[in-house]
Amino acid sequence: MSVLFISGIDTDIGKTYATGLLAKALMQEGVNVITQKLVQTGISKQVNGELGIADDIVTHRQLMEIPLQPCDLDFTTCPYRYEKPASPHLSAALANQPLNIEAITEATEALQADYDVVLLEGAGGLLVPITTELLTLDYIAE
Repeated sequence: MSVLFISGIDTDIGKTYATGLLAKALMQEGVNVITQKLVQTGISKQVNGELGIADDIVTHRQLMEIPLQPCDLDFTTCPYRYEKPASPHLSAALANQPLNIEAITEATEALQADYDVVLLEGAGGLLVPITTELLTLDYIAE
């Protein structure tokens, strides 16, 4: 039951493609793997006014050549999704929807119960603030 964190120095550097393709390669080797997104910002509202499944999760599944999974549909693979394309802490503040880091950890642990490997993709680089007190690097270290 491993969690591997996928990061890159910036936004649009290739983390999503690396995560999805690594998951596909592991699947081809017979590994029971799932991807997760730490937090997704820049999501457009759906017709009913709610935020949909994280764009990066959709891309992961396309690259893995599998349909969206139940854990995607219930948002376990990306519990926090925000409309504003900014750092997680700023997007959360602007949405007036605080991010609880423990909820992300609990989602990861839930995925670990069902999968051998969880590939957790970051949001931006390692020094991106997730909350006002926590950088991505701090979260990985914990």
